[in-house]
Amino acid sequence: MSVQDRQGRKDQVTLRARPDLYGIETLSAHYLKQSFKPHAHDEYLFGVIDGGVHAVWCRGEMHQVPRGSVVTMRPGDIHHGGADNEAGWRQRMLYIPEAGMRALIEDMTGHAATGTLDFGAAFHARPDLARRFALLHEALHASEQRLARDMALDALVGTLMREMAPQSVSPVQAADGRIADAVEFLDAQVDEDVSLDDLSQITGLRRRQTIDAFRRATGLPPHAWHVQRKVLRVKRLLRDGQTPAEAAAQTGFADQSHMGRHFRAIVGMTPSAFAKG
Repeated sequence: MSVQDRQGRKDQVTLRARPDLYGIETLSAHYLKQSFKPHAHDEYLFGVIDGGVHAVWCRGEMHQVPRGSVVTMRPGDIHHGGADNEAGWRQRMLYIPEAGMRALIEDMTGHAATGTLDFGAAFHARPDLARRFALLHEALHASEQRLARDMALDALVGTLMREMAPQSVSPVQAADGRIADAVEFLDAQVDEDVSLDDLSQITGLRRRQTIDAFRRATGLPPHAWHVQRKVLRVKRLLRDGQTPAEAAAQTGFADQSHMGRHFRAIVGMTPSAFAKG
């Protein structure tokens, strides 16, 4: 989607639908000329303004929502608006259907959620939370790996609930489950796109319990463990004479660039430099 302004600049918008992940949608946008008519969403809407100022009417009053603001709208909240000035605004949004939100809350707490969640307001000046939201949203919005998206969604919703609606969540009871089996599974599926549901079926735990138990047992969350194992295999493949592109393809990375970022973060050098060593 693009709308061009007088200087030739265009709105930049990407939307990702994840029907296999509670039916969520994620949106990343830089709006310059967009003007929204009064409307509401059937889903919960969580977001962050990470640039400019969004002028938006919601819950009976007009708001100038600046960078560093977190958005928490309930299903049915009527809102409309656009840019506060010609610089426009940037936003990241997460849309979660009510059924999906109930499932996420039940996974986090162990009991079914009732009623509509209360976040006290639609807009919150929380720069630190906004920065964390943006980082997790980027992983959820852009990652090609299911386990990475699963982990980002769990962390994002968990953070929002603990900080914005603590009355609705309680700590998950610690459980160990069959974590050794999950570790073995990840080690054997280095080249596969594994999901958190796959691991939960193995551990016999809920998604949140699986993450916590895995971290307690290994020191890492499941996705970080899986990436580490992928990088170790890339090292072996490079030593065997394969190219970085070939090694990336054989270990399930989205592409060579994706593999290279993780490789440098763990090994401390590029795959090409490692292969020459």
